[in-house]
Amino acid sequence: MGDVAGGPQFTHVAAYHAGIVIRNIAFRLPAKVDYTALPWATYADPELANVGMTQDMAVRQFGKNAVRTVSLPFTENDRAQTERKTGGMIKAVALANGRILGASIVGENAGDMLGIWCLAIRKKMKLSDIAGIIAPYPTRGEISKRVSGVWYAPQLFSEKTKKLVHLLKIWPF
Repeated sequence: MGDVAGGPQFTHVAAYHAGIVIRNIAFRLPAKVDYTALPWATYADPELANVGMTQDMAVRQFGKNAVRTVSLPFTENDRAQTERKTGGMIKAVALANGRILGASIVGENAGDMLGIWCLAIRKKMKLSDIAGIIAPYPTRGEISKRVSGVWYAPQLFSEKTKKLVHLLKIWPF
């Protein structure tokens, strides 16, 4: 398992392989290796963490028009501002319908913030799922919710939405 099995050489991959083997042998549950949501982190200063597809990978697989990205700098995170460690950013890669394909984070505690994105990719979640959570505040991890909300800003402030709001204002209730 792990390093002797080939593939990615991470400690967390060895533990993952062990779980696959145990499910197959001890419980006779069919389980296969799936690296779709395999996270990696480089513990440097700043930290760099990624899970899933990068923008280039997604464009190669799905085409330029099918993929969108959204990013947010740590300067938009209240905890980062409070700690005066605003260097860094988060970037999410998704299909046009919002299904999450990947996420990259660079900055303080980047590896610690990756878990929600691993789950989202594994469960084929959309950015609306992350935007809809109640995140503890103020935390660095709250930036995942914020960047997911930024994804929907163009829709919220579109001409169509403005017209709807105008109609609701003048509609007699």
